[in-house]
Amino acid sequence: MESVDQPLTAHSWLVVITFMVVIAVVIHPIRVPLPIPSFSPSRPRPDRPTTQQQQQQQQQQQQPTDQTSANSVNATATNQTKQKLLFPYHITLNIATAPVIGVLFLLATRSIEGDSVRDGIVGAPGSGVEPYAVMILFFSLAYICISLDMTGVFQYAAFWISQRGGGSGQRVFLSFFLLSTVMSGLTSNDVVVLTMTPFLVYYSHAVDLLTPVAFLMAEIQTANIASMALYIGNLTNVVACQAYKISFLEYSAWMILPCIAAIATCYIMLRINFRHEKYIPKIVKTPNVDPRSCLIDPVGAIFGLSVLACSLICLIGTSFAHVSVWIVTGPFALLTLVRDIWYDSRGNFKPAQVHVSTLSDRQEEEDSKSLGGEGVEARFEESRMEKGLPEIAVPEPSIVTPVSILATSNNDNFNKLDDDRESVETVGVYHTPSAIPVASTTVINNNSNNIPAGEEYTAARHQGWVKTFSHKFQQKWPLLHAIAIRMPWAILPFTFSMFIMVEGLSHSGWIGIFAKWATKLVPNYIAATYAIGFVSVLLCNIFNNVPMTILVARILQHPNFVNSPLATPEVIKGCLFALIVGSNLGACTTLISSLAGLMWDSVLRSKGSGVGFWNFFRWNMGVMPMVILVSLTVVVIELTVIF
Repeated sequence: MESVDQPLTAHSWLVVITFMVVIAVVIHPIRVPLPIPSFSPSRPRPDRPTTQQQQQQQQQQQQPTDQTSANSVNATATNQTKQKLLFPYHITLNIATAPVIGVLFLLATRSIEGDSVRDGIVGAPGSGVEPYAVMILFFSLAYICISLDMTGVFQYAAFWISQRGGGSGQRVFLSFFLLSTVMSGLTSNDVVVLTMTPFLVYYSHAVDLLTPVAFLMAEIQTANIASMALYIGNLTNVVACQAYKISFLEYSAWMILPCIAAIATCYIMLRINFRHEKYIPKIVKTPNVDPRSCLIDPVGAIFGLSVLACSLICLIGTSFAHVSVWIVTGPFALLTLVRDIWYDSRGNFKPAQVHVSTLSDRQEEEDSKSLGGEGVEARFEESRMEKGLPEIAVPEPSIVTPVSILATSNNDNFNKLDDDRESVETVGVYHTPSAIPVASTTVINNNSNNIPAGEEYTAARHQGWVKTFSHKFQQKWPLLHAIAIRMPWAILPFTFSMFIMVEGLSHSGWIGIFAKWATKLVPNYIAATYAIGFVSVLLCNIFNNVPMTILVARILQHPNFVNSPLATPEVIKGCLFALIVGSNLGACTTLISSLAGLMWDSVLRSKGSGVGFWNFFRWNMGVMPMVILVSLTVVVIELTVIF
């Protein structure tokens, strides 16, 4: 254990400053050019003009003086573009790279030692948290759920529910609300975001909703609220429970009631906030599509659901024996992988194409056919195709492995792509579960200089071997390729680096100081529950919920807090479950408070349906404060009854 009172040094301040900078860069990624010159053999060196360039310069000097200004502007633009080509390499500081660079910087400055790195990977002695076990559990469940999603079962459920709505907008809204709740409760919030968000966007187009904001806000809120129900629902749950050695069954016994109360409160507040008919219309159209057409692998869907159910049952059963959860989920993930390899080797995985039309679309098409107008018929067919659900967005590269963006020759598209890469990049692919094509890059041919189309071309040219490997892998194993690029690989370096930096804060004395401050918030278990809960929500919007949970869990474990006379068993329990409530519900307050929020916003912006930071905050402020208050109140009632 750390010393209770450890003096702060310059290195201690450097650790906390680096931690804050890394969090800021994770929330707002930036691209930094690297000063590494690179020259192509087919392109002349910019610092050595060719004879042709010299002739062009002489011609420009001989032109009339009234063209001097225009030529000067063109020359300046050309020189700026060539300057960019001097440094074609760049690094994007985002969720995957910024934390790793922060750790390397702290190691280089001797602000942290090897002990911090070791404890950030295998766990600090006595902390109870094993970061490697957390990652094995997270990626095992992520693979099972993504593999299940590739069978089309979630799309099947969404279409089935939309048809059973009977045209009632309120009934359809409730159905989607319950679907996202159940999906998040049994899988995770990330799966709901990646699956339901693009579906709701295209569903709103198919049924001509005036705005899908009510359905989208209900989805993101239920995805984070229902993730409280199970130990495995959120990465933050695992971190907190490992710190206090809470078993799977004990966790659910404590959190199921707060979760149910939060879900009920959320639905009531949503109906109050979106009471206007433009948000939830009384009547909605019914898409004309057979839900079974979404199931490209019915046997795989049954297999995946069975594996998921068996893993949950085993987690409940082994909780009595205090078996580490990663030992339980790991074999089930390997079993799913073996089945996917077998399915891929048989060449059974094929792209699915699903087109949707509404009842009004069919009536219009029949009318056009009766008029005998081929042009009219083609126009209605095109309209129906546009209202289909042929695409899904895959976040990259902050959440999954990098895939090049498909570029066009329109300069405005490059500006739009730059805006979309502000937090998380996206690429469009065919309707899930399809094989995801390798995106290509287009070159803009400048008549005079043949300058490539921006940094996307340069990056693609220098990473050709990666694209070649990806293309070959996709051709050989399309299902595994589709799953691999949807796996949240970037969370691995992000989480390990966060663990390491929190250990650095602990070894440098900051955790002890924060622990002393925390004792001021816990005069009794009621005050402790509400204080830690709302402080956790606030810190989610500063640190993001994953590093916030790691940091607060270490603070609550520090001797300065644990050895305080105020830290009674009921206070400790109240702080723990308040931290869990805050880490899950705090993710619903702003877009930057969780990784799921960043993914959700990225998918929407790629589809032209972005809600925006302030609109997201405004709509959530009408719902989440009451939901958080009710959840923490239920925790307080449970503590009162138990203790």
